[in-house]
Amino acid sequence: MTIENRDLAPGTKLAGSYKKTTYVCEVVITAEGETRFQLEDGRLFTSPSSAGKAVMNGISCNGWRFWSLAAEDYATAARNSLTEPQAKPKAATGPKPLRQIKRLPNQKGVEEGQTRWFCSGCMKGFLMPTGQEPAACPEGHPWEQVG
Repeated sequence: MTIENRDLAPGTKLAGSYKKTTYVCEVVITAEGETRFQLEDGRLFTSPSSAGKAVMNGISCNGWRFWSLAAEDYATAARNSLTEPQAKPKAATGPKPLRQIKRLPNQKGVEEGQTRWFCSGCMKGFLMPTGQEPAACPEGHPWEQVG
């Protein structure tokens, strides 16, 4: 889930997934008073994007979208959110389920009576009869996954 409130307090833990592995990043303040993002291995980064890039082996990313608040920080962040005071507090039960299977918008070249779907779990497309929604992909990845 995208981080909306970018004013993160020191000690806030962030979680991100890459290639079925979950990584943790913590917001820290250096001796010079600068905010940094520290990975579990101790490396410090000046932005969540550079920390995400390190996790993804050099692939650039938008760190505010790559990282989400770790489960234990959801309730605190909802109470302390200054950017969206009208937003309802998030439940402390953990992250929302992430939809893995999506209908592709471009259906060109697909036989009549068939619909093309894409699974972000296995990164593969597959066909289903039109009007049916898959509960899982052919590889067995479910429609939703708890992030």
